Amino acid sequence: MRLLLIFVAAALSQRCLAQELVGLSTRWDDSFAEWVIYTEGGDVEGEITMKWPLKGDWSEWNFRIGELSGTIQVKWKNDPNLWEVRSDNQIITIRTIWKDDWRQWEVKNGDVSLDVKSRWANILEEWTADDDRYGSMKLYTSWEGDLRDWVVEDQLNEQITLPTKIALAFIPVFYATPKF
Repeated sequence: MRLLLIFVAAALSQRCLAQELVGLSTRWDDSFAEWVIYTEGGDVEGEITMKWPLKGDWSEWNFRIGELSGTIQVKWKNDPNLWEVRSDNQIITIRTIWKDDWRQWEVKNGDVSLDVKSRWANILEEWTADDDRYGSMKLYTSWEGDLRDWVVEDQLNEQITLPTKIALAFIPVFYATPKF
């Protein structure tokens, strides 16, 4: 019986880690400080929330999706060019390709490195991460001009962990939305 429980728990945790993201939406219509994460099939829902909302500190976030939780934060308070995602014994770095250019980022988890970039220079409502080895992820707003709802087309392979996918989705949405 114990072996069966261990097997079921392992299978469920792997299922959660292999989830495909399908969208993000603000929890409230008037705030970008709390997000709901949607996954394929709708059976697992998560959230990304500002760690210190009363302070108005946009540099630290918490996330949870299924049984997985973690943090997203600027590595150095005075340098928004470098972020870290910490979850499931992983540290994913997110850094700008060019200093202070918020339109293109490198997301790196160990040996896996993916670039996510805005399709347009002056409109940050459509982003892509394409790689011949790992597949692709596309993010775009559900409605042009409405930054509260995002569609995620997650075609990344199983080598890309869920925390890495969250990093790939978080950074474009964060830099596209207003901070108030």
